[in-house]
Amino acid sequence: MDKVFFSIIIPTYNRSGFIVKAIESVLSQKFSLYEIIIVDDGSTDNTEEVVRPFLKETIRYFKIVNSERAAARNKGMNEAKGTYITFLDSDDIYYPDYLSNAYESINKYDSPVFFHQAYESYDALADKSLKKFSVKNDDVFSLVKGNHLSCLGIFLKRDDIASYRFNEDRNLAGSEDWELWLRIASRFGIKTDDRVSAALIIHDNRSVLSYDENKLLHRKNLALSYSFQDSNVISKFGKYRRVMEAYCDTYIALHLALSANNRKAIKYLFISFSYYPDVLFSKRALAIIKFVVLNVLGLRSKTA
Repeated sequence: MDKVFFSIIIPTYNRSGFIVKAIESVLSQKFSLYEIIIVDDGSTDNTEEVVRPFLKETIRYFKIVNSERAAARNKGMNEAKGTYITFLDSDDIYYPDYLSNAYESINKYDSPVFFHQAYESYDALADKSLKKFSVKNDDVFSLVKGNHLSCLGIFLKRDDIASYRFNEDRNLAGSEDWELWLRIASRFGIKTDDRVSAALIIHDNRSVLSYDENKLLHRKNLALSYSFQDSNVISKFGKYRRVMEAYCDTYIALHLALSANNRKAIKYLFISFSYYPDVLFSKRALAIIKFVVLNVLGLRSKTA
């Protein structure tokens, strides 16, 4: 097959203390045909100063007005020259075989449009792996239960997805990737590689998700509304919409439980049950119940 060239898009916002490790993890790749596109989403720290020594023809830097991650990633996609586009948040890292594994997958699956490599979460303070994130090959319907992919590990064939971009509605932030994956997977399916080749770094300064009930509910409704405006999504996932509603509500319930809002956490868990009773057997439902019990007993701070 022809040579494969990767475009690695690094969106960043006030991550000058982390982005060097992210860039260095790319520079340590065994596979050498790539470019790095850094898109600074209006940082107010010294990010530009920190990345400047790395800049050259294949490592480019763009600064935009603060517009959220979707806009930053879209800017990178528009600037990309590679055969495949992939993403790296500025506080995460690739392992040295990230791109070489991807190249093997591209050959194995005959140049898929959309594929995903497994990654893990990694506790920087404790210096240990926490959880592996992966989906089974061709398991498009894993997306029914939420976004198990994130952006880390995603590869998109640039020419085939030229008309697909992240939705830049700021109220959708946090679910804009799931909404895009639904649109792309409904057309092209998904291929996967179960080998862990990247790490989502857990640290105290990591962007936190909103625990605000109204924002979470609005985000859920937006994600589903935007997704089901697409005829291919309707055709592929339409009969699973109630299941998707249920898993979205467990997502809301989990975050409410994490903020010790027990009553509303249980409320959303019951709503999810009304949509899809089997949701109570999911790992997330069990986690919600666990956190609520720990909250009630006053044990959460000692155990969680």
